[in-house]
Amino acid sequence: MSEILNRAAHQAHDVLTDFEKVLRSISDADLHRAQPEGGWTCAQVVSHMHLSGLLWIADLERLRHCSGDGMFMFREELGHDVLGAPPPSANEAAERIASLRTALEECLPAADPAVLDKGMEVPPFGTLTCGEFMPLIIGHLESHAEQAKEILKVRGALPG
Repeated sequence: MSEILNRAAHQAHDVLTDFEKVLRSISDADLHRAQPEGGWTCAQVVSHMHLSGLLWIADLERLRHCSGDGMFMFREELGHDVLGAPPPSANEAAERIASLRTALEECLPAADPAVLDKGMEVPPFGTLTCGEFMPLIIGHLESHAEQAKEILKVRGALPG
């Protein structure tokens, strides 16, 4: 197993376990709050994280099957700006994050380590290897979890 894949799975576990606990502690109304000046609601952030993380697993599998040293991808294929149906309740939001956590914990360590050396050309990010993208993808999930927690703090649903 690859250290990069295992490290990503452990980081995803920690970030998503913490965020799941937060979601289980809030009300359904709090889930649908955004920053006072607008933007995504916590429910939309959860939807984005869920779909982005699942797309990353699909990207790893696509890379495994691609011929050559890499492939071109549109940023949407990494989950850029992707939104599905926002979860209606805090419990469903927590369950979606738990589902994503389980998927990443199981699929990242099982991914073919050979994909880590394959290039991914993703405008406007340029070309990086999958191994170089891995911490960015997990960091992306972490930053959105922090975004949602900040919304909840500003709105008084979490201690500051």
